[in-house]
Amino acid sequence: MKECKNIKTCPIFARFRHQGLKNIWVRHYCKGEMMELCVRKKLRAQGRPVAPDLLPNGDRLSAVA
Repeated sequence: MKECKNIKTCPIFARFRHQGLKNIWVRHYCKGEMMELCVRKKLRAQGRPVAPDLLPNGDRLSAVA
């Protein structure tokens, strides 16, 4: 299975309180069909800063937690 090259260093996942939520994001955006849609990955590839609370879909973790 293909996975994002940033999966081991992506800081957003350390911010999750519940392992189940983290696993859902990882399954879809880090190892799944939505990998190329990850906003964090796109910003990083462009050399732009990535906010620590930015979720892969572009929402902020603080807004959905």
